[in-house]
Amino acid sequence: MHPLRRLLLSRLKPLFSATFLKFAIVGASGVVVNLGALAVLSALGMRSSIASALAIELSIISNFIVNDCWTFAGQHHHALPSRALRFQLISLVGAVAQWTVFIVGNVAILWWLDGRDGVATWYAQGGEMAVKPVVHAVVNPPEIGAGIYVSQLAGIAVSTGWNFFANLLWTWRAPQTPATPTPDP
Repeated sequence: MHPLRRLLLSRLKPLFSATFLKFAIVGASGVVVNLGALAVLSALGMRSSIASALAIELSIISNFIVNDCWTFAGQHHHALPSRALRFQLISLVGAVAQWTVFIVGNVAILWWLDGRDGVATWYAQGGEMAVKPVVHAVVNPPEIGAGIYVSQLAGIAVSTGWNFFANLLWTWRAPQTPATPTPDP
């Protein structure tokens, strides 16, 4: 077998494990929490960009609890606060990726629904500011109705791989014990 193929297969092996299956099941429950929270917060009149960020955090907390109690139950090599902090830090990277995809996805869906003119009209509402594209998309996201769920799901898909591998290799990884030297004969 080619060395590159062997390396790739060894790196992808965790994706074909019971641990990943459990992580994926927990992730699916997190999707329900995430989209449910997004729906509730949006229905309460919260801006979709803020509702998305809060929904992401609620799903992070939910996912940590279930992953810690089930997916990685036998791998508590660090104290609970340490595991929670590690999970949160890793999830923060995934959350930024997810939220960025959400924001960009909303603008892309607006483009798809209303074309260049729709995006130009929405963009013109942002006034004159140096960081207008980013700030306007966060402060006044485009109104795309149910399209926000498509953007949220796309962001979830992007962050899943990062979250699994980073948590597997850091949050629930057993500490490395130094090799004991063998005495010289």
